[in-house]
This record gives sequence, structure tokens and C-alpha cells, in this order.
Amino acid sequence: MKTITYTEFRKNMKKYADLAETERVIVSRGHGKAFYVVPVEAIKDTGYSKAFISEIKESEKQIVKGHSAKIKSRAGLHQFLEQL
Repeated sequence: MKTITYTEFRKNMKKYADLAETERVIVSRGHGKAFYVVPVEAIKDTGYSKAFISEIKESEKQIVKGHSAKIKSRAGLHQFLEQL
């Protein structure tokens, strides 16, 4: 792991971008602020959780069945919320 200052990073961006492919690089900005330099390929974005996707799909099924409310105005929104 390599920790460098923001100024050092600015002066040698290519060097530290290349280094970040093989080891952790932390850029310290002072006042307790720091950031990792991470290649995009290293980020494992799994997206939404399976439970969240399942809830969305179930909600879509309810809409298809007509179990939804279409709100067209502010007054309609207030009326809907009062029913809850």
C-alpha cells in the first residue's frame, strides 16, 4: 500500500495510476480526507440486490393486475395519502 499527498498525485498521475493496477494507492488530501486510486476494472459493481429486484418485479405484476393508483394532481395525492 502506498499513501501519497494530493500534490504528489497531481505531479505524477500516470505513475500512480499504473501503480494502482498492482497495489493500493491512497491519496491524502489533509484534514482526514483520503481517496483510493482504483482502476475501473477492479470495481465489482453487483448492482441491486436480488431481494430489491424481486420486490420491483412483484410490484410490476401488481401494476399489470390493476392494483395501483394513478395520481394526477396534488389534491389527488393528498386524498390518496389520507386513505393510507
